[in-house]
Amino acid sequence: MKQKDISFIPHSDMEAYDVTIVKQHKNLIAQNRFSEAVSLLDHAGHKKGFRAAIFNSIQNKIREIQIYLLNKTAEPTEYYSLSEPTDEEMAGKTFWLQPVEENTNESEDN
Repeated sequence: MKQKDISFIPHSDMEAYDVTIVKQHKNLIAQNRFSEAVSLLDHAGHKKGFRAAIFNSIQNKIREIQIYLLNKTAEPTEYYSLSEPTDEEMAGKTFWLQPVEENTNESEDN
């Protein structure tokens, strides 16, 4: 994550020259062409709004906190982890518990 991913300028202050870029960006997103959508914004110098990197970073931090809290309140024989733990992590533990990750694809929910 880079500093540019954290800056935020609200979309509500859109100017006339932003309209074309925003429409092209939305069209690329609708076609699941995410890399091209980011490249479009980068090459156009469009700085408004959050980038996906900030949301991914927040989501990853929440997962880390979730695992930490689960382990803090776990039974002495339990170990929570999203990936298979090492032998050192399982020392004195009997059960490895892997939390189920939420489905973030809205189309599968419908």
